[in-house]
Amino acid sequence: MKIRGDIVRLYRNVHSWAGITAGLFLFIAFYAGGMTMFELPLGNWASQTSMLPAPVPAERLSELVQKAQASDPSMAANYTVVLRPDAASPSSLMWTTSSDRDHGPARTVYAGFAPDGSLVTQTRTPSQAMYFLNILHQRIGLPLNREYGRLVMGIVALLYAVALVSGTIVLLPSLVRNLFALRVNENLRRVWLDFHTLLGGCSLPFHIVMAASAAGFAFYQPIMALEKTLFLPAALSHQPGKDHVRTGQRPQTLLEPLEIVEAFHRQVPDLEPEALVYSSRGGKFSLRVTVQNKAQIARRPEGGYADVSPYTGRLTTTDFLPDHQTSAFQALTLIYALHFGTYGGWLVRWVYAVLGFGGAFLFYSGNQLWLSSRRRRERSEGLMADSFGTRCLSVLTSGCMIGCVSGISAVLAAVPFLPEGGHYQTVEALFYAVLLGCLLVAVWLGGTRSIVPLLVFAGVITFLIPIADIAHHLMSGSVSRLDLGLDGVALVYGSALMILALRKRPRQIMGADLTV
Repeated sequence: MKIRGDIVRLYRNVHSWAGITAGLFLFIAFYAGGMTMFELPLGNWASQTSMLPAPVPAERLSELVQKAQASDPSMAANYTVVLRPDAASPSSLMWTTSSDRDHGPARTVYAGFAPDGSLVTQTRTPSQAMYFLNILHQRIGLPLNREYGRLVMGIVALLYAVALVSGTIVLLPSLVRNLFALRVNENLRRVWLDFHTLLGGCSLPFHIVMAASAAGFAFYQPIMALEKTLFLPAALSHQPGKDHVRTGQRPQTLLEPLEIVEAFHRQVPDLEPEALVYSSRGGKFSLRVTVQNKAQIARRPEGGYADVSPYTGRLTTTDFLPDHQTSAFQALTLIYALHFGTYGGWLVRWVYAVLGFGGAFLFYSGNQLWLSSRRRRERSEGLMADSFGTRCLSVLTSGCMIGCVSGISAVLAAVPFLPEGGHYQTVEALFYAVLLGCLLVAVWLGGTRSIVPLLVFAGVITFLIPIADIAHHLMSGSVSRLDLGLDGVALVYGSALMILALRKRPRQIMGADLTV
């Protein structure tokens, strides 16, 4: 395909400026986003701080709810009956005593039976460390509130889309010749450029999905208003199991949990309920039945759900129930699933994690390539030292990007020793303290000279993850609950960071000086 040279140069400039403008934010979004592919197992690992009440047999769930309500009448306003307890929901009955929408898992009471049949409860806050990493990726590393963070994310997503389109146009004239060319025998800058091109070209569909869906999430309020206008009235009017019982005839007694399960099975025989989530507003109860089927495409990592009448057991809405949605809602679910990887099981989640970390390296290499070109141009103009703009971007690239790696490793290393696995404000303060420290080191030493010490620091902090995990379990006497998978990955990753830092010619290896 032939495109005029001046057009290619124009789009190359657009690609460079859009890329470096958004690259610092996108590195954090993709690196932390790769971590969120394992949010549930890492959250379970971080929350294993104490023994909780044992699960209760299904036939005693109703008795458990009654005793809990007698002990704490306020729990009736919002509680969850867990039909299949697991690491994420370890007790058969849970309710929150406080909630903070911005700070993730709330103060939670877990209830069960003692051996003598009496009610036993334990109150704690599940670890909020992984929720913080999820929010970090959503707000592209900025400590902003939900409204402003979403707005900035939307602007960066649009710049991201511009960089993708312009980069594709630049690549088109030499697509066949350059896409799979890795000229390892040429100078290092050419090797980095070839690898950047290969990585960007092969992962382009993934990046298109991320850019489009991230922009949609950022501006979701007008999109949701349009969604309700176009889809919701029709969807509600055609629900097959909608409860038509009049208010005056509605029974005032809630069905028992097993009766709800039986009614759900009669209407949706192909899905197995996981939990019953009750809530009350103005004395009127509502109920969501959650399901988890790894073979289905769900809108959330936790699975799908259906709204059910707690008085009759009839389905009222199936907008978020996998394979029981209208075509419109199914399309929206697919968009969410493509962004969060909530389909295909663990294989897809690992692929998304690799693509996320690969995307982070794509932005790092893009910034370093731009710095290299900028330095060459400045040397040709007679400048013996980097200009102010080049120094600033070099410092930000080294300090922010390697600081992000170090900060996330520091959070994971600290989790075993933080109260209740780490409260949101604690892990947030720890992450930004490490990030700021790395940025100050980059300012002090300069972007190029700081790469090696920052990489060594990141490697050491990453090595601390398995050391802290093992030490914590040795002190608590629960060595059998070690997460050997997490510890092994941390050891391999920490070793890779140390090798990169200690290799000969580290400036050339890390791309800080690609002019050779």
